[in-house]
Amino acid sequence: MSIAGPPPRVDAERFERHYEASADPWNYRDSAYEREKYAATLAALPPRRWKRALEVGCSIGVFSRLLAERCERLAAIDFSSRAVALARAHLAGKDNVEVVQASFPEQTPPGNWQLIVCSEVLYYLDEGTLARALDWLQGQLRADATVLAVSWRGAGAEEPLLGDDVHDLLASRFAGWHALDARQPGYRLDRFDGHGR
Repeated sequence: MSIAGPPPRVDAERFERHYEASADPWNYRDSAYEREKYAATLAALPPRRWKRALEVGCSIGVFSRLLAERCERLAAIDFSSRAVALARAHLAGKDNVEVVQASFPEQTPPGNWQLIVCSEVLYYLDEGTLARALDWLQGQLRADATVLAVSWRGAGAEEPLLGDDVHDLLASRFAGWHALDARQPGYRLDRFDGHGR
């Protein structure tokens, strides 16, 4: 899959440095927090198999491998070339997964998706980019997609926004589609089910 559009934003370089320093810079493979959050994320999905799903910010593909079990086709995107290479290696043999280097929302693969998962990614967007991302997500909800957002609730040095602020905005803007609020002390998890509104 080739992606048209402007190149990834300059802050992609910061992520490249993280992945250069470590093949798992956020300890996705071994963290108890990540394991619990992944289980909660999968449990928050309606019990069905998704024909066409999009994972935004797949990093090294640890959650992608779990999500792929629920999908006929999964496109996993990340704007870091190093993360994409690591994810492709981790997902080798998963024929229903395509890992694509793309920046969200400007390089998102085209078409309508049944499921969009944005895990630990939206608070990295600046306010203008987040506004464009919400416009895109709204279009997908109107086309009956399910959108699942998960965000850390802490304050970091690199994130321009706080997870709570992002989820408050999602809950307000997409109130008519809000199907699940499963917040925990460490993270927010919200699901929105589109119905052509």
